[in-house]
Amino acid sequence: MTTPSASPSPTDTSPTTPQRIDDEPLRLVTSYNDIFVVIAAGLLIFGTVWFSATASLPEWLSALIVIATAWGLSEIFVRRRRMALPALCFAHLFVSSLFYLNVDGTDSLPVESSVSWWTLITTCLCAGFGAAIYWWRFRVPAVITMGIAGVVLAVWMHVSTLVNGATPWLLASTVVAGLAIFVWALRWDSQDLQRASIRSDIAFWLHLLAACMIAHPIFWVLSPDHPVAVIAVFLLLTAVSIAIDRRALIVSSLIYVLISLNVAQVEASLAIVSIVVGSTLLVLSIFWRAARRAVLRCLPAGWQTRLPR
Repeated sequence: MTTPSASPSPTDTSPTTPQRIDDEPLRLVTSYNDIFVVIAAGLLIFGTVWFSATASLPEWLSALIVIATAWGLSEIFVRRRRMALPALCFAHLFVSSLFYLNVDGTDSLPVESSVSWWTLITTCLCAGFGAAIYWWRFRVPAVITMGIAGVVLAVWMHVSTLVNGATPWLLASTVVAGLAIFVWALRWDSQDLQRASIRSDIAFWLHLLAACMIAHPIFWVLSPDHPVAVIAVFLLLTAVSIAIDRRALIVSSLIYVLISLNVAQVEASLAIVSIVVGSTLLVLSIFWRAARRAVLRCLPAGWQTRLPR
């Protein structure tokens, strides 16, 4: 029997046509059967949760039933059949169910009333342990990011509820943590410059999380009162995205750029800004390789060897 560590990633299936490295190859759907399975599983989970509620089962028991269902479905459709979209959905269902196992509220008590420093610890442990065991068994690249995201969300939810005035240093801590995840993602990228293995997929999801954790706190502080600073930061993040050949930083910044540029706050200006920004990004996509060559020439030679060419 094949061991989990030897099984291929659900996103490792070889494409029928060659893909360029700078297109960020990522297989989200292996066939239409992926969508079929996800719809069927969604109906099953919905029915299970609904039945649990009508049967007045405890919330923790309902969560355990969902967790067991997600694991059982993963054994069939992820470990055996290596289906990409079900792998993402079942991994998210498994980790998120473990996360909410510790923070569920009731009809009479909101979720905020059930949080404490103890639930912070248990929630982080459950999210981290769930992601780790799911990764060990099924090797789904996105589940590592899901576990980290669960820990970050738990910290935000608990600290902002339990500590008054914690938002400023939470924002700063999120940026620092995002930078650490960004560096870790770069390390995964450096181990697969051709982006042909599971390491590239792991790096993609880590970059996606890091981009959100870096961009959102910064732009939250700057937007919309400092449009010049927003544009400057956006241009810096765009240059970094081009250099590392990852588009997540650009995408995470777009909404704030649109808000800041739309200084008139009228529909006509928003339409014009959307056209200008959208057209610029499309042109950047067309000339992505040329832009990368220009940016890479500005970097030290040692850095260039660790980045895709």
